[in-house]
Amino acid sequence: MDEGLKEINSDLSEVLLKLLKSNAKCKNDDLQQQRAKIATLIRLHVRHLQQTVVVHRRRRQQQARHRFKNLRSFFMQQMMQLQYNYVQMFVTLRMKYKQLQSAEEMEADIENSMSDVSLANSDAPTLFWEHKVPKYSEEQFLDSFHVTRSTFQSLCGQLAPTLRSVPELRSQSEVIPPDKCVGLALFFLASGERISIISEQFALPRARTIKCLKVFCNAVMTSLGKALRLLPQSEADCANVVAGFRRECNMPPALLGVLGVCSIPLRGKGKQAETGSALRMEFLLDDRMLFRELRLDNASGNSKPPLPPMFAVAPNALTQSPARRINQRSVPAFVLAPANQNYPLRPWLLQRYAEPTAPHEYDFNEVADHLQELSDSAMHRLMSRWRFLSQPLDISFQTASCIITAATVLHNLLEELSEPHNPEWGNTVNVLRFKAPPIESQIDNSPQAELARDLRDFLARTISSTEI
Repeated sequence: MDEGLKEINSDLSEVLLKLLKSNAKCKNDDLQQQRAKIATLIRLHVRHLQQTVVVHRRRRQQQARHRFKNLRSFFMQQMMQLQYNYVQMFVTLRMKYKQLQSAEEMEADIENSMSDVSLANSDAPTLFWEHKVPKYSEEQFLDSFHVTRSTFQSLCGQLAPTLRSVPELRSQSEVIPPDKCVGLALFFLASGERISIISEQFALPRARTIKCLKVFCNAVMTSLGKALRLLPQSEADCANVVAGFRRECNMPPALLGVLGVCSIPLRGKGKQAETGSALRMEFLLDDRMLFRELRLDNASGNSKPPLPPMFAVAPNALTQSPARRINQRSVPAFVLAPANQNYPLRPWLLQRYAEPTAPHEYDFNEVADHLQELSDSAMHRLMSRWRFLSQPLDISFQTASCIITAATVLHNLLEELSEPHNPEWGNTVNVLRFKAPPIESQIDNSPQAELARDLRDFLARTISSTEI
């Protein structure tokens, strides 16, 4: 608008200037005509100016109306969207509220029915073993006790003579049958429940429940203890074990086992709870990942110094085993120590290279890592079958040692019988949680350590030369 007015004013100024310059040359008649022309121009200018102002005002009004219309339509769209979202959210919340209300009513009905059943059966304190377990299907029995019903009956038949002769099971007012003692122990091992819960389910005092567990474990060690076999001693047994390791990982035929170690916390009382008592468990596995030897030590629960690592001190069963010839060299029988535990390096107690550089050293470490994975897998299988191992134990060190040893014997027996093992049992088991702290590191420049390094290099080069 301003530019249009400027153009109109400039045009009028130019015309008026020309007329003024020509006034001096004009006569009166001409002067009157020129004045008439000037008046006409002024009227035209004013009319043009009015038209410009009116047109611009209309345009501004139209633009304002258009903007207002757009804003109004946008506002209405937003209000409609908000109303739609509110209705949808309200419907969803109402549906969820109805679902929660129905779920609460269902839970209340279930609780009322369970309370009615418990009141009706309040005079039957031993309902679990005497009434529930006999009605279990084969699958329920396996999931509860981690053994099949036929294997359970076989265990009862083998342990019954020993259990009947134990005074702890028949010295009280109530005699505990052998099958109930075996069922109590297996349920404790498989479920991982605390002693207090087990005693409540089997309607026995806590002290008598622990005695029942000890009696069962002693009976297992007396009747089935041979399932926890010692380090291979006979030539045939040694040949089978070394051949199994050679097939599994291409280790030269002198390896008799893989050592493993874990730490199981004990839920102690008083000072033991403050110091964080734990049970250190060392074990030796053969080529089938069965437990050959087992040693338990109270890592922090007493003032006695900790025991040296298994097979660390000579003479021992390994040093007394016959040597084997590999590539025209006499190689002593040895076991593989766990990694990052600071075990001493000995010709009969080898371990992976801490900082490998040569290709044959990497090959030896690859074999050692594979065997360590098998060791972790065997420990996971043991803990998933007997889940009492996967949580802090609320029993003393002596009782825990007795139960763990018997559990290992039973595990070996069940593995040899190809007893079913459900992988879902181990969904909540994490073996890394039970990693044992390493023993104190010491600089070792003894002649035995030098011999062990030379032997390890020989075995590593043999593995590289025979690698497929």
